[in-house]
Amino acid sequence: MEHTETLTQEIFIKVFFVLVALTALTFLQPYLISGELSQTVFIQMFIAVVKTILIGAYYMHLKYESPLFRYIVLIAIVTLTIFFIITAFDAIYRNEPYDFFT
Repeated sequence: MEHTETLTQEIFIKVFFVLVALTALTFLQPYLISGELSQTVFIQMFIAVVKTILIGAYYMHLKYESPLFRYIVLIAIVTLTIFFIITAFDAIYRNEPYDFFT
């Protein structure tokens, strides 16, 4: 099924300004919402995910692609996330006394 909706310059400008607003919120968030580190990291990661979805959907045109192509991109993102989690655990627990590989 072909999707006939076209992306106009107006849509790109709206998405751009939403991305600018989210970037400003990222910088101002520790001063406005919460100063605690764990909450700040969670909120900023959430903002980053929202910005990533907007960029992927509109600037990379994933919103108008076939479902198969969307699933391929989703599988790649999940695989990358798994590698990031493995690397993060390695970095966090590298010099701990209960390290398995010492």
